[in-house]
Amino acid sequence: MSRLTVTTANLHGYDLIELKKLRNTHPKAFARNILTTIIMLYEGSSVKEIAEFLAQTITNTYIYINRWNELGMQALESQRGKSSRSQFTAEMVDDLLYTVTHTTPNDFGFLGGTWTGTLLATYIYHNYEVKCCQQTIRNILHSNGFSFKRAQRKPSKGNKSEQEAFKKNATDNPYCRKRF
Repeated sequence: MSRLTVTTANLHGYDLIELKKLRNTHPKAFARNILTTIIMLYEGSSVKEIAEFLAQTITNTYIYINRWNELGMQALESQRGKSSRSQFTAEMVDDLLYTVTHTTPNDFGFLGGTWTGTLLATYIYHNYEVKCCQQTIRNILHSNGFSFKRAQRKPSKGNKSEQEAFKKNATDNPYCRKRF
C-alpha cells in the first residue's frame, strides 16, 4: 500500500486574490499554469485533479509546485532556450581552460585524478556561483579545441605470458585464420 503524499505550496507573502489577478493578466501560458496550480492547490484540489484540469502530467504539476516553492515569482520565467553559456565571461572561460590543462581535481579537494564535466561544473559553481550543466562545459571546451575520451579499462594485473597467449593469432588454431 502506498503512502499518501501531502503537497503544500508557499504563497511567498502573496494573497490568493493577488495571485488570481496575476494569473488572469499574465501574458505567458507557462506562468499561468504555475499560478493556476498554486491557486488550485490552496483551494483544496488534489495534484491529480490539477493535472487533469491543466492537461499536464502529474510529474509536471509537481515540478510546478516545487519550482514555485523554491523560486517564488522567479518561477514564472521560463528558462527554455536560455543558455547558461551566456553567463560565462571571458575570464571564466580562461580560468576553465587553465584549470583543465594545469591542475587536477585533487588540487581543489575533489575526488578523482582527471577532470570530468560534472567536476568542472562544480568547480565553476564554487568559484563563480554560476550554475551550469556538464554539457555547457563540454561545449566550451570543444569550441576551444579540447575533446573528451572515455577511459578504457585495462587490466593491470595478470601474467604477461598468459596475456600474450590471448592475443589474436598468437597461437595456431584451426578455427582462427592468421593475417600476414
